[in-house]
Amino acid sequence: MNIGLELFKEWLTSSRVVVLDTETTGLDDQAEVIEISVMDMRGNVLFDQLVRPLNPVPPEAAEIHGVTNEKLANKPNFPDVYISLWRAIGGRTVVAYNADFDRRLLKQTCAAYRLPMIEANWQCAMNAYARYRKEPDAKRGGYRRQSLAKAAAQMGIEVYGAHRAVADCFTTVEVIRAVAALSEPAHHNTNL
Repeated sequence: MNIGLELFKEWLTSSRVVVLDTETTGLDDQAEVIEISVMDMRGNVLFDQLVRPLNPVPPEAAEIHGVTNEKLANKPNFPDVYISLWRAIGGRTVVAYNADFDRRLLKQTCAAYRLPMIEANWQCAMNAYARYRKEPDAKRGGYRRQSLAKAAAQMGIEVYGAHRAVADCFTTVEVIRAVAALSEPAHHNTNL
């Protein structure tokens, strides 16, 4: 049995699973979430919000995702959207492509406003996809992790609006659907 394949099928069929993606002010331990989206496995957007951060978005981050300080000037800050986000993900299984990053940045943003981290069962689609692909990683050992864009290309999925949270949620859902739709290779019994 392919454990990775089974996990993708489980995610696809559970009503308790949502996909989350964030865009942020950066990568360090002071970075904050500035865009967050949550989608169910049918592609319905449950939450999609730009968030005004405490500190300005550095130009190098804005260059990647296109979310500028000007776009955020009149947006709510994180405490204003916290309850709505909690309703979308609280107590659910939250699948993210690179879940360690999204979880860490959400936790940092909660901490910056002295809000409790929203409790959820975090699972990583990037790690699951690596286990499904079984491509050896000579540098780190284990299986090679693929970017979301590369995983989408490998599964024949066209990507629109990369590095925006709702578009990345949609791409993640499509990768999950594509993998879940595969059947395991047939095992032949040569002892017959």
